[in-house]
Amino acid sequence: MTEQPPTPIRQRPLRRNLAALATAAGLAVVATVAGVTWSSQHATLARQEAQINDIEGHLADIQKKNAEQAHADVMEALGVSRNRLSTDGERIMSLLSMAFTWDSGQSYEAARASLKNRFGLTENEAFLKSFMPPSRFNEDAQGRRYYYIDTVGLNSALGSDPGIEVVDVKAGVYTYAVLADVEVTSDAASQNKASRTSVTAHRRALLYVTIDAQGKVSGLSGTPASGETRYSE
Repeated sequence: MTEQPPTPIRQRPLRRNLAALATAAGLAVVATVAGVTWSSQHATLARQEAQINDIEGHLADIQKKNAEQAHADVMEALGVSRNRLSTDGERIMSLLSMAFTWDSGQSYEAARASLKNRFGLTENEAFLKSFMPPSRFNEDAQGRRYYYIDTVGLNSALGSDPGIEVVDVKAGVYTYAVLADVEVTSDAASQNKASRTSVTAHRRALLYVTIDAQGKVSGLSGTPASGETRYSE
């Protein structure tokens, strides 16, 4: 009878250990590769996002320039002169300051007189008849006038920079739409020691002004803009 060689006792556990080590090594390699891949993808996405942001910023600049160019093209097509816009804008600002800056019945009437003298307006102008009519007053036997404006203590001043846009050009005659902010205050601010802002109302006024090539205001009209009166806080 031939003797069989003894079977190694640790052969199977050793094989299992080698398999486990191989599996662990494989997982480590996979994890490393995955980490490197994720890091690479993250860096790629960051670069792509930066490129997208750059492109969006570039497109915004192009759109802004195109809008400015389109506006310039429209102005050129209308025959608008930039010098006229500048000089007419100064006239309009002077007109607004005269119309909306007063603090008594007497100064209100003085403002109306200045408008007539400076811009050649007459009492038949729609603006002076409806938008800025003569101030109401009572007169005593000695001829002293007591204005309604003084009775209620109203004051007016031109507010923030108005919006001025040319809306029509014909043979050197420019028509402008003007949106002005008017600050209306009350004498109660000083009488009751209240802060000026607490009794200041902001009202928007829409005006149309026509000016010819010689700088003469040939048309002036105005209407209160829609919307509620805004009060300062």
